[in-house]
Amino acid sequence: MLLADLLDLVLPATCAGCDEPATGPLCEQCRAALAAVRPGRTRPVPEPPGLPPVFALAAYAGSVRRMLIQYKERNRHELAPVLGGLLARVVAASVPAGAGPVTLVPVPATSAAARRRFGDHVDRLAVAAAATLRRRGAEVRVEGLLRALPKREDSTELSATERARAAAQAFAVRGRGRPVGGAVILVDDIITTGSTLAASTARLAAAGVRVHRVAVLAATQRAA
Repeated sequence: MLLADLLDLVLPATCAGCDEPATGPLCEQCRAALAAVRPGRTRPVPEPPGLPPVFALAAYAGSVRRMLIQYKERNRHELAPVLGGLLARVVAASVPAGAGPVTLVPVPATSAAARRRFGDHVDRLAVAAAATLRRRGAEVRVEGLLRALPKREDSTELSATERARAAAQAFAVRGRGRPVGGAVILVDDIITTGSTLAASTARLAAAGVRVHRVAVLAATQRAA
């Protein structure tokens, strides 16, 4: 068997954004389209109390949606550097001026989800984003301050009020928590209702960690 045939068995031969033939994770057209996207402020409707300002790269649609599904549910881990680089752009757009060092706090997956996906997908993106930002001269670190508790029920069948209540019970702070200097950016892949991000922020605040901004790759609501 030729080397190209062997590689086809290991590496996908289609673009994760449009399913067209590609020699890497994305085709040239999708790369160009994503390079032109500018991160912006987004707000879920209704906006849950306590949610910090949220910045997103794009709406959860089209090539961005397909990329995230391929990454999360199809285990295309080769997309981590690409998506991490995109997340780095969102983080850079979200950081308040003069904030100093940046700490990225990933919203953690449950142990069951991490096993299913061969690792925590958001933590992997946060590490890739931090590496990208450091190469640009920024002082950035990743801190796993949150721990996901086992889910008690499927949130897809819950009302907005029930989802908020479930989110409030979904996380714990690792250890006793501690103050973190500079800008603290909570990072996730997608924002839907904002309940999970608001609950994570509240847990961190109770431990003495103030979240200044939230950075996500995609928003199910249109950016403001």
